[in-house]
Amino acid sequence: MIEFDRVSLALGSFRLEEISLTIGRGDYYFIVGPSGAGKTVLLETIAGLHRPESGRVLLRDEEITTLPPEKRRVALVYQDYSLFPNMRVIDNVSYGLRVQGMRKKEARDEVVPLLERFGIAHLADRYPGTLSGGEQQRVSLARAIAVKPDILLLDEPLSALDPITQERFIGDLRRLHREDGLTIVQVSHSRREAHLLATRMAVIIDGYLVDEGKAGVVLNTPRSRDVATFVGIENILDGTVTANEDGHATVDAGGRTFEAMTDAAPGEEVSLCIRADDIILAVDGDRHSSARNTMAGTVVSVVENGPVAEVKVDAGVVLTAVLTRRSVRDLLLVAGTAVTLSIKATAIHVIRASS
Repeated sequence: MIEFDRVSLALGSFRLEEISLTIGRGDYYFIVGPSGAGKTVLLETIAGLHRPESGRVLLRDEEITTLPPEKRRVALVYQDYSLFPNMRVIDNVSYGLRVQGMRKKEARDEVVPLLERFGIAHLADRYPGTLSGGEQQRVSLARAIAVKPDILLLDEPLSALDPITQERFIGDLRRLHREDGLTIVQVSHSRREAHLLATRMAVIIDGYLVDEGKAGVVLNTPRSRDVATFVGIENILDGTVTANEDGHATVDAGGRTFEAMTDAAPGEEVSLCIRADDIILAVDGDRHSSARNTMAGTVVSVVENGPVAEVKVDAGVVLTAVLTRRSVRDLLLVAGTAVTLSIKATAIHVIRASS
């Protein structure tokens, strides 16, 4: 539905460099990356607010590189809501319909079901300055949906909301995508939001597209060490392949040997990516494991975070595991506890230095 074909553009000292990606109809597509990476610039280019200096932008298989924003049938919602402070909620939501030529009463009547859908009907006669952040974000989203866009563009819509409001708004967005089949493109720096919402995603770093594909693939099998770091893989170990027999490799990572699945040849440098929830911990003598990587270690620290706990273990290299708080208490895990740590070879994602 949306295609970037080697798009480059400059804004001051910042550049997007030859971005090529495809967003399909019905995708919930995330553009993620660190601050200043170019995520919002990419979103605004889809909206038509920036014109590439080279490359093409296609929408519905037609080139729209020079097509003005108002003819693209896209709606853009910024993180600061951008509501009109002198207009009541109902007039903010119906504003786009008025711009399209609809009369005031007809436009108001048209958006009443939207106000009800987003739980803001009781706010219809209020002004934006009297609303909470979550309420303003709902008004902003309803205004965008009112004009029935083909594509909804969201610029970090959750960043200014408190955790409880974030959870509610995530539910709103999930229902909007599933029930309406709307194509949504969301800019974010939150890995958690991508885990919860994305069907496909792109990772942008310093103006370059460094990874792109199905969300689960990008999050769990990143192409590079930089991407692995950004998507939140808790354990990344650099090492060297010492042996490889039919794809079953032995890797020396800081003096600790790991077995993993890779075609990397002996002598090749690699990075081992291990998700914290793929590490199994047991108190010594408690459990026997068939995992190829089983090693003794000592708990360095236990940090609880809501229903889970992050457990750091020194096993020759320091590794981070995630357990439920219940498991931590059942195992009596505290700093200094001797444990056995197990990791399946298939759970280790290998990034080759040459890739």
